This record gives sequence, C-alpha cells and structure tokens, in this order.
Amino acid sequence: MLKCPICHGSMTTISPHSIQCMSRHTFDLAKQGYINFMTRFFKGNYDKRLFTAKRDILSQTEIYTPLTDIIRNYIEGYCHSRSQPLHILDAGAGEGSLLQQITQNTPAVGWGIDIAKEGIAMASSAYDQQIWFVGDLACSPFAEEQLDVILNILSPSNYEEFGRVMKKDGWIIKVIPRDQYLMEMRELLFRGRSHQPDGRERVLYRFAQHHHLVDCIPLTYTLPVTKVMLDSLIHMTPLSWHGKESAITSVQESLSQITIDLEILVGNRRSVL
Repeated sequence: MLKCPICHGSMTTISPHSIQCMSRHTFDLAKQGYINFMTRFFKGNYDKRLFTAKRDILSQTEIYTPLTDIIRNYIEGYCHSRSQPLHILDAGAGEGSLLQQITQNTPAVGWGIDIAKEGIAMASSAYDQQIWFVGDLACSPFAEEQLDVILNILSPSNYEEFGRVMKKDGWIIKVIPRDQYLMEMRELLFRGRSHQPDGRERVLYRFAQHHHLVDCIPLTYTLPVTKVMLDSLIHMTPLSWHGKESAITSVQESLSQITIDLEILVGNRRSVL
C-alpha cells in the first residue's frame, strides 16, 4: 500500500514501531498511534482548539449526519460490487470523526491523512479502527493505484496525486460549500464585508479536468443552535479568525440557527490518453 515519500521506494516493517524503505528512510509510530510522513517543516494555523471544537460538534450533535449518511450509502453500494474490503482515504481528515462515522460498520479499511499533526494526533488517540498519517497531499505515502475511494470533505484537493493513488476503477467523493453554508454565522462575523465560499464553477472545472463527474448532490438544511454547541460551532472553522471580537460576541449572543449548504461531487478516474 505504501511508498517512501522521499525516494518513492517500497516500505517494510522493521519493528513494531517503525517502517523503513530500501534507502533506509525511517518513519516511526508516534505514541498516539499515527505515523508522521512529513518531509518538510509545516506550521499551520489549525490548532488544537479548532480540532477540539470540530470533534465536539461531530461527536455530540447530528449537524453533519445527513452528509455522512449519503456518503456511507454510496460506499455501501460500492462495497456490494467488490469481493475485497475497500480502502478508503480521507484526504484532509482533520481530527478523524467524519472518516470514523463513514467507515464504521462497513467492510472497509479507513485511512486518514492530514498535514496538521494536532488533528491526526487527536484522531489516532480516539479512533483505533482506522490508520492515521501526518502527511502532505502533494507527496503522499501511498503507492500507485491502491485506493478504492478518496474522500475530500471541505478540504483542499490535489487532483494529480489523487489520480496517482486511486485505482483505475476508483471513486472520488468531494464535498464543497455552497453560498448559504454557515450563512448566519458569516453574516454576523462579516457585516458589510463579503466572505463567500470559493466559486462553484471554478471548483467544478478543476474537478472535471481530472475526474468524470458522475453525480452532483445538493444538500441544504437548517438546524437550531443550542447553547451546548455554540462555542464549538464558532471555533470549528477558520471563520472566527477573521472576525472582530465584537462580531464574535454578537454571534454568541444572537446565533439561533445555522444553515448547512453543501454539494457532494462524485466522480471516477479520468483515463490518461
């Protein structure tokens, strides 16, 4: 399944806590249970507070349950046509809850990768049925054509790398925000300022350059915001980084409902001629 992200050689286990390639590049299992495949220094803005907030939202509420149900149904349908367990990668797995929810009770092997070590450390500490890596999507530790399904949920893409590691009959499921996503929070945080998700047409164009678009599923619903979920909701996305303190206070005092407005893009691998 794996290759060395430095020299691209094959990997082997040399101890219960380390794997190594033929050129002796060695990667160790952290005490939390993940392997760090990063080959360069990275200091991101995503901190433990953000991942803790996301974990609280995903584990204590059903805010994304309609999304995970749709994705799981797709994967279960794909499983029925396969004789072997699926290998599913969550590319941009964060703190791991979405991959755990999607792969639980399915005959699938879940792999989660993220560039943010704080998120993966949290994922591997909580979920021991999946395999967790810290790594860069531009130089992932997977060998060619190993993955049946790639999930890319509200996270940046690397379509060239997805195409390399995806099986010829593999699938990609990408989730993007639409205009009304978290609109109540955005309106309070950015009064008089524009703060919209990336343009849908541009995302679809880039997706179609690398994958055949098989299905496009809009998903929109509004939920009440309880006091229990309010603080986590504010801090689970980078939106609060750009809001003034007075605006964040306004969200805490005024936010009574939240809209989830997403689009699920399902595609399969485009053959290279």
